[in-house]
Amino acid sequence: MSLSDQERQMLREIEQSLLADDPRFGARVGHDDSYSNPVSGLTLRGVALTVLGLVLLLGGVALAQTSLWWVALSVCGFALMLGSGIWMLRGGRSASEINFGHKPQKKPSPSRGSSLGDRLEDNFRRRFDNP
Repeated sequence: MSLSDQERQMLREIEQSLLADDPRFGARVGHDDSYSNPVSGLTLRGVALTVLGLVLLLGGVALAQTSLWWVALSVCGFALMLGSGIWMLRGGRSASEINFGHKPQKKPSPSRGSSLGDRLEDNFRRRFDNP
């Protein structure tokens, strides 16, 4: 069920106000206009690659009796299906572009000289010292 024009406009206004209130949140979330275009080119390409992989897989299995090259074709078809499925799940991004929600870890500075256990203990004590 698609949204009406009025509902889309309300969603855009809410999004703009959220981005104006908290620009750091907007940078983390990014701009996604998926509610206005539910079927993107990424989805269509992924489905087309999956169907092509399925055709290669089935054709290779059906013709595997004649030559071993057809078995290799079916393996390539399976690899294509698997790769396109993973690509669609990732949203078309490569592995280097995906952040997985983690901040880059900073190496502890050697000047502080505190170990991980000391920092955890300090955090634990601060939690109960300041009610």
